[in-house]
Amino acid sequence: MLTTTLDTQRLQLRPFQSDDLARFWEIGHSDYEIARWLTGLTWPPIMMEAEAFIEKAIAVNPKTDSFPFAIELDGQLVGGVEIEKPGDLKEFPELPTIGYWLSQKAQGQGFMVEACVAALHWGFSREACDVFAARVFATNYSSQKVLKKLGFEPAGVCLRYSKPLQQDVENIIMHLPRDRFEALHGDAHVMMGAAL
Repeated sequence: MLTTTLDTQRLQLRPFQSDDLARFWEIGHSDYEIARWLTGLTWPPIMMEAEAFIEKAIAVNPKTDSFPFAIELDGQLVGGVEIEKPGDLKEFPELPTIGYWLSQKAQGQGFMVEACVAALHWGFSREACDVFAARVFATNYSSQKVLKKLGFEPAGVCLRYSKPLQQDVENIIMHLPRDRFEALHGDAHVMMGAAL
């Protein structure tokens, strides 16, 4: 079970809870404008899939599994950000990765960058790594903008099958060296302090 909670200026990153299911379904899983950018969601949406995600997120073992954080704004779930252990990205299996999503209403206000900065500070410190990776649809320009603000730069391309689009989609693989991230957003160990 993940117990870590990270507070930012406007947000709280916390473990998922069983009572997140209805809100998760409403703003994420059943919203096509969110699901279309996530390769693993079935479309039309299936409630059992959403239930399985919440159950898995609650039961996660931080020592061996990925770290799925719920993003909360003013006491309400608005998205998620996940620090994944090395092995998720087959092109660079040695690198941990980050993935994220944000409800439509919460977009355009800088919340995604704010949440990812906190998650990456925690991830760099926890994983004791020098580079993070991410994968983004070649046509998802908003997400690419978020990654560039974090300090990510393109490192390659790949194809992934998208369940909601039911076709292979070109993705850009991006890398974030720790020194570049910390030059932009501060030293991970100093920023995390007692949260580790």
